[in-house]
Amino acid sequence: MSDKSENWYWEKTWSDFRRGSRNLVMEWDGGEAEIALFNEGVPRTTAALLEHLPIELPMVHVAWSGDMVMSARANPIGIEEHEHHVRLVRPGDLAYDPKFGEFTVTYGTAEARLPSGPNTLVVFGQIVKGLDTFAAWGRARRFEGVGTLVFRLAP
Repeated sequence: MSDKSENWYWEKTWSDFRRGSRNLVMEWDGGEAEIALFNEGVPRTTAALLEHLPIELPMVHVAWSGDMVMSARANPIGIEEHEHHVRLVRPGDLAYDPKFGEFTVTYGTAEARLPSGPNTLVVFGQIVKGLDTFAAWGRARRFEGVGTLVFRLAP
């Protein structure tokens, strides 16, 4: 890849924050996944999240955004502004919406949307192991309803 392409505006805007050195574990009934936390690229949001760990979240399938689950209730962590804006999330992305205090986990093709139109999220981590198993759990939320995710620091 040339130096010019690495400095391209969109690459820096959508990928530059994907840096970190901490790991989380995300657990659900019947499985778990390893999460790379973007504590270097998204320091304020990840620091606020770490202060609240372990955190247990009831999750439901989204209605407007695609292959994604979201927290079923607001979970404010003390962050009220975006460190970056991402509308087109990637499979495995974990994100927080400071406007509503909602967490999301994307398991396939998705776009952050509300009934009123496009939305943006703060992506703070990504599943690096266990995405296939999580995707099956996420899809099941459409038909089985609320499920619980637990986030904790990796040993």
